[in-house]
Amino acid sequence: MVTPDMDTTSVEELTYCAVHPDRETALRCNKCGRYMCVDCAVRSPVGYRCRECARGIEDKFFNASEADYVIIAAVCAALAGIAGAIAQAASIPLLFMLILGLPVGGVIAEAALRAVQRRRGRQSPVIAGVATALGGLLGAGITLYLTISNAYSQIAAQLPPAARAEIPAPALDQIFAAVVSDFRLLIFLGILVFAVYGRFKMRM
Repeated sequence: MVTPDMDTTSVEELTYCAVHPDRETALRCNKCGRYMCVDCAVRSPVGYRCRECARGIEDKFFNASEADYVIIAAVCAALAGIAGAIAQAASIPLLFMLILGLPVGGVIAEAALRAVQRRRGRQSPVIAGVATALGGLLGAGITLYLTISNAYSQIAAQLPPAARAEIPAPALDQIFAAVVSDFRLLIFLGILVFAVYGRFKMRM
């Protein structure tokens, strides 16, 4: 009696992402071999790798210490403060702000990188960008405060001594409102932040 041949074809075993066990995948990290879905895969020059292996490779580029973060913040804030003060005092036209923003931001970032001997950390771009924004606003605010105070002093000098006390000192909330409402200054500082952040994101 002839019996039909049995089907010996084996069913392939389903594999799932190591991070998302509900996602079926056949993609594997070419370094550690773990399965990963398309959301977990990171493309590298040598193929796709999982995020853990990709992060390990990136760590070679990040060697900044906490002290370096402080130095980066201080340098960016100080130089951006000077730039913001000049922009506030000189009343530079918007067109020149747009032209000068990128090169000035590049100078600020380069100075900060040299101060830490080009060491970088994962948070260096964010810290540099935030410090640039705050430093620029502070520099512009201090300049505006001094300008108004000087104008008040000149007015007071022309008044009788009894009337000088009636002239109020510049209110800080008014100074802050005037700075953040100056779109020309905000655009300039935004370009500075963009340039500084972008320079720190570069690996060169």
